[in-house]
Amino acid sequence: MTVVVLLLWIYGACVTVMAFSYSNNDHRASNDISLDFEHLERLGQTDSLIKALKDIARSSHDCGVRDVPKLRRKFLTNDSVTCNDGSPAGYFIRKSYGSKKWIIFLEGGWYCFDNVSCQMRWASNMKKFMSSKGWPKKRKVTGILSWNPEENPYYFHSNIVYIPYCSSDTWSGTASMGTNGNEFAFMGSLILEEVIKDLIPRGLKHATKLILTGSSAGGTGVLINLDRVANQMAKLAPEVEVRGIADSGWFLDYPQYRYKDCVEALSCAPTDGIKRGIKMWNGRVPETCMEEYTESEHWRCYFGYRLYKTLKNPLYVIQHLFDEAQILVDNVFEQTQIKGDNSAATVTKPQWEYLHKLGQEVRKTLENVSAVFAPSCLSHEILTRYDWFNVSINSIKLGQSIYCWENSYKYDKCLIKTASVNALDTLQGDSPKTNDSKATRRRRKNRKNKKKKKKKRDRERKRDNRANSKSRKGRNKKRSKGRRKSRHRRHQHPSGSCFHHLIDSCPLPQCNASCPKYRNRFTGDEMDFFRMFIRYGIDKKDIASLLGKDVSVIQRMDDSTLTRLIMDFVGRGS
Repeated sequence: MTVVVLLLWIYGACVTVMAFSYSNNDHRASNDISLDFEHLERLGQTDSLIKALKDIARSSHDCGVRDVPKLRRKFLTNDSVTCNDGSPAGYFIRKSYGSKKWIIFLEGGWYCFDNVSCQMRWASNMKKFMSSKGWPKKRKVTGILSWNPEENPYYFHSNIVYIPYCSSDTWSGTASMGTNGNEFAFMGSLILEEVIKDLIPRGLKHATKLILTGSSAGGTGVLINLDRVANQMAKLAPEVEVRGIADSGWFLDYPQYRYKDCVEALSCAPTDGIKRGIKMWNGRVPETCMEEYTESEHWRCYFGYRLYKTLKNPLYVIQHLFDEAQILVDNVFEQTQIKGDNSAATVTKPQWEYLHKLGQEVRKTLENVSAVFAPSCLSHEILTRYDWFNVSINSIKLGQSIYCWENSYKYDKCLIKTASVNALDTLQGDSPKTNDSKATRRRRKNRKNKKKKKKKRDRERKRDNRANSKSRKGRNKKRSKGRRKSRHRRHQHPSGSCFHHLIDSCPLPQCNASCPKYRNRFTGDEMDFFRMFIRYGIDKKDIASLLGKDVSVIQRMDDSTLTRLIMDFVGRGS
């Protein structure tokens, strides 16, 4: 006889929920927070009970916790692998003992590519990305790394590893201090390799899934290191599945709007900086990509659209169509245009045309990427934002899309899983089970009935074809056409990978309402860039010329009308 035991332990204002089952033949009980829904289902009337337990779990998740659990600092066992200045490299970790899913995050922070640019970096506020001397003992994280189930409903229970960026080489370097006359060490690729080694005895060996993630330079680091990490794990822990998520690391070697001398990374053309950097860093790129180019052109493997086709492991790309960092290195704006002075905020027609073409180029390079999320936002980095989960395209949220991709869920299954997964479901394990309510069972029964009816129709259609009756054939065509139309109306999205391949069709920066607020990087103030663009952007004469209308007509239009006209115009590909 199997018995289900539910314990509600009330201590002060806190409630702890535990559930386990045992039988005459098995007296083992789990100390993890896990509910056996099959046993609960047999009790009947479980819907209200499950709802109550979920509400309790959500409300008591951080009950009695004075501080949000932070990640603890660990330095590498191999102290010969260091940051730029020779200080020890390392990572921050938060273990989750009920989970076998691991997320490793690579921090971003630009790069330097020769002694001059590295000395400038060292003398600036970017020095923090070159040394571990200022690292705290504990670190708070946000977004997809957060412990808060409201902020991070699908991954808060994962084992989290945050690797600070202190190598200035987009996570590709293998050069120790003094190599090639370097004043600094560049060992980003080796740092990641050593972190993986150190994590194996800490529980990574027994994981089911490792997700390598990163933003900006860390996103590029994911692209460069994903297959290498997968190969390393195949030797150290062959049962672990390895996937990658690259956030805002999909840069283009696109001609700059305005050329500037290549002195530092913020204004140097990406091609020039990477060409110099790969030599200084002893840069290590995927072997499959190296085979595509001659040795002098291995620098091309730092650009996602060139590298992607050579990757062997699953990759999810997140890239804003109007990436702020790409726009910055392309020298599109003068500093007076982005310091918040509206009188100097006029965007010229050539600047707008460049932005539009840049967005088109980014969109084009992403078309053949199987898993991609590309909103029309003027922004940079998203995975570690508090509001990361809710950025959406076609009503599909980023968090929902990543979760379905990560679990290889197709359309119908994705809808069911993302509709039911919440804090308590995630606590059951890394692949939450769905608690089937009466409504769910009814829908499943209806689907089975529809399949039976379809099989019956197919048999009838075959008999009709054998009869070779023209009149019957005509009626069957009409019937079949009507059924196709009916099915099309029932499905708002196509089946398959619609949740994984999302590229915004909106043609202007910030015209997606779910875009993160654009903040002036000098003042920190929020700016409605899209409205600012319409109001202060293209000169009214230029708008009239662009749209082929009289200036007096344009001047009488309000901002909303102009916005609609420009969107329609750009949408036609003019």
